[in-house]
Amino acid sequence: MNPERFADYCIDIGPMGPIGEGEALILRATRNCPWNRCLFCPTYKEKRFELRKVEEIKRDIDTVKRISELIEETSWKIGWAGRIGQEVISEVVQSHPEIYGREPSDLTPENHTARRTLSNVINWIWYGKRRVFLQDANSLIMRPYELVEVLNYLKTTFPTVEIVTSYARSKTCAQRTLEQLKELRKAGLSWLFVGIESGCDDVLRFMQKGVTAREHIEGGQKVMEAGINLAAFIMPGLAGKDEKLSERHVSETIRVLNEIRPTEVRIRSLAILENSPLYAKWQAGDFEAPTEDQMIDELKAVIENLNFDCIFETLQMTNVLFNVRGRLSTGKKEMLAKIAQYKAMSLPERLRFRLNRYLYGYLDYIKVDAQLYQLIKEAKESLEKGLPEAEKRVEQAISAIKSKGIP
Repeated sequence: MNPERFADYCIDIGPMGPIGEGEALILRATRNCPWNRCLFCPTYKEKRFELRKVEEIKRDIDTVKRISELIEETSWKIGWAGRIGQEVISEVVQSHPEIYGREPSDLTPENHTARRTLSNVINWIWYGKRRVFLQDANSLIMRPYELVEVLNYLKTTFPTVEIVTSYARSKTCAQRTLEQLKELRKAGLSWLFVGIESGCDDVLRFMQKGVTAREHIEGGQKVMEAGINLAAFIMPGLAGKDEKLSERHVSETIRVLNEIRPTEVRIRSLAILENSPLYAKWQAGDFEAPTEDQMIDELKAVIENLNFDCIFETLQMTNVLFNVRGRLSTGKKEMLAKIAQYKAMSLPERLRFRLNRYLYGYLDYIKVDAQLYQLIKEAKESLEKGLPEAEKRVEQAISAIKSKGIP
């Protein structure tokens, strides 16, 4: 078996892509995270950041083209006239066992990589080869002229590409000149996804975000002025249970967003994940987790006090009341009505609603071990019996469920 054969049909794919990019080709521009210190994020811990060489990225683009041509040729060969279907996919895999293996039980790591690449490309073709997402955590940290070169090569190789998206850090956005950002926009960079998380410097400092509210604003405004769409992620609950700090976290986050006026605001309510540094602090008593009701109150304040229109998105299961994506101007009334309806419930009703939301939303996606099973059992029993500790038991069960991962 020629090892170069795999290289011809495999690309480097990182561990994470954002919600909403299901139609995109995943193309890795950098590896891991150049900052990698945020307490709440476990994704890239223990992994070294690397800038990929432009030639490496171009080779991956060439590989995608090679696979695209193979799929198209196979489709015509079996009478599908260029269309994609399961028969075409099966024919590609079965006709090239030296790349994709034969039996699923006997696949090598190389076969799995080749199949993952094939799946990535097939999905992209299915949706019309329009979107590309650049991994990993901060592609904007590439030298601007090198990123422009990659974008130009991508658009030349695939003229169908209309939208190119990427994660970025506010600090990196602030460090780029307006002219550099405009050049990137001209080369095809359409969206940047930026983790604002909080506008409160004390919260940012504790969570080791490595950025200030002022840098959030400077970077965000510059991106918007350059004509690049900005999706700003914020995190209700990040200040913990402290009531005064929570109020500052919310009010200062709202202030930052109102100054930036991003294209989109995405809500990612806090989940304290098992492999994150924040989990260890929580277990040690150095961080007190917010309640679900507190995070709903924070979300309500954000919806009420943003003074600009934007796309508003809550498509993550940590947002317990609703999963929506639409214009804030048209959806605000309905979202606030749902929050009011929820808050009008009695405490036992709210507890039951929240627990059921996570039980029937999360459990298909996470591993339920003996300890988690016991916590869920105790929460259910305390609710059924109307015990005084029901609220505590439900919060413990929900926190434990969310710690296993975020679907």
